Amino acid sequence: MKQEMININANLLAEPTFSSFENEGEKVEVANFTLVKKYGKGKEYINCAAYGEKAEKAKDFEKGDLIHIFGYFKKREKEGKTYKNFVVKSYNKIEKKEENEEE
Repeated sequence: MKQEMININANLLAEPTFSSFENEGEKVEVANFTLVKKYGKGKEYINCAAYGEKAEKAKDFEKGDLIHIFGYFKKREKEGKTYKNFVVKSYNKIEKKEENEEE
């Protein structure tokens, strides 16, 4: 099944957390972070994971940053619960333009 690739812009809920795991004898770095997207009075929380070299970029992120992510949702079941996680293929911080910026 082909994954549906999507783009999302949302704010970083908290500082990213970092870990690693072994895959075929290689150490893989992981950055986990949650984005929050506001819809009127509602909110959607998106749990994200960036793997390998992509994890490094998240070290510059701070709570509240506006982040653009591109990737796909991956669902998995564990102990009768379904977990939905966003696998990040690419992402970057959207810089806010200064209102009094000179041209």
